[in-house]
Amino acid sequence: MPRLILNGQAHDVPAGTLLLDALAATGSPVAQLCHDARLAPSGGCRLCLVAIDGQPLPQPACATRAEDGMVVHSHTPALEALRRSNLQLLAERYPASAMAAHPELPFHALLRQYRIQPGGNVAGNGFHDDSHPYIGVDMDRCIHCQRCLRICDEVQGQFVWAAWGRGEHTRIATAHGNSMLADGCVSCGACVDSCPSGALFDKPATAVQQWTRTTCGYCGVGCQMDVGSADGRVVAVRPAQHPVNRGHLCLKGRYGFEFNHAADRVTQPMIKQHGEWQPVGWDEALNFVANRLLAIRGQHGPDAIGVLGSARASNEENYLAQKFARVVIGSNNVDCCARVCHTPSAKALKTMLGTGAATNHFDDIEQARTLLLCGCNPTENHPVIGARIKQAVLHGARLVVIDPRRTELAAMADIHLAVRPGHNVPLLNAMAATLIEENLLDRDFIAARVTGYAELADF
Repeated sequence: MPRLILNGQAHDVPAGTLLLDALAATGSPVAQLCHDARLAPSGGCRLCLVAIDGQPLPQPACATRAEDGMVVHSHTPALEALRRSNLQLLAERYPASAMAAHPELPFHALLRQYRIQPGGNVAGNGFHDDSHPYIGVDMDRCIHCQRCLRICDEVQGQFVWAAWGRGEHTRIATAHGNSMLADGCVSCGACVDSCPSGALFDKPATAVQQWTRTTCGYCGVGCQMDVGSADGRVVAVRPAQHPVNRGHLCLKGRYGFEFNHAADRVTQPMIKQHGEWQPVGWDEALNFVANRLLAIRGQHGPDAIGVLGSARASNEENYLAQKFARVVIGSNNVDCCARVCHTPSAKALKTMLGTGAATNHFDDIEQARTLLLCGCNPTENHPVIGARIKQAVLHGARLVVIDPRRTELAAMADIHLAVRPGHNVPLLNAMAATLIEENLLDRDFIAARVTGYAELADF
């Protein structure tokens, strides 16, 4: 573990730690605007420059790894003066009204810390886009950190943004079209989450009174997120840093909460009377349901009644549902939507691998040299994992897709096997036969870990 001298104090830090993180962890955080832990280090804003003994010039703390014996100075008068000068340059063309309206943004916090007021000399030619249903764009507030561009490229893989021009004439705008949606934006909100200056923002923006950590309920990935509420209503969602989703969300988790307060959402029990739905109290509703179930059971027997659980309910809730069906109703007709879509795969997984669930980790995506997708569409059904697969392919992993459809990942694949519907098994048998006939096998692995190989080879 490297030992550093940070501002005169000795500290041990894990190998590979960025100086930016080491300084923050030891109580001496330095200013920065271009760094995002989800992205490759950039060092573009030059605010986090630190002096290192033996180095002729200051080095960016966000792009420099700790080494044993380093002596680092982070807040010398010269470095602080340099930070102040850089912030003044950024603030010169920044609108003062934006700082007053959103004091919580990282750029605004740094301006207050260094007692700098925005100059207000806005050029007025920044890119604007009001066509997006969830994201607002006002590039007159842009400070050219390029975090939006980089996170769209490096995390989501949509390549919506581009830097146009050079030097002081550089501007950030969409890469090809005249709007984010025209350039393929999938509304993951990563650019908004990363933007430190408010050039990209959620709309409508509502002040959050309380944040609550929870798990997204849309699909089975299990993304962690923080839900913002105000006056008892959900008003915002942001991704949480967690090993599952690594600070990223998809459209569904990030912006799909408006149904909570939709005008046509049912918020109390109702019974249809004379062809019209009538609001009633819970006691009346429960009595109505109980009497109808008793009447059906009495007339047709308990097997005339079935109970549906839910893959979105908790284990405890599903346990109570089946208990109610079997003990109260007397029926074994208990079912769930997962039986239709997951039972075949669960049976196969349990037979082959010992459990009806995945036996590997999402982090294996980045370790794999070849990925095989069979009959699935992760960028639509599990978008956060789909984005990680896209990034793996962009970084050199080979991709084989078995799917009759030309999905987004099929278009990126090295091989797309557009098998006809219903021909999956013949294709998989053909693949197995090729492995055996061309001796493309790890015999030692098969001998140690595989049962039934001889029967398969004979087949």
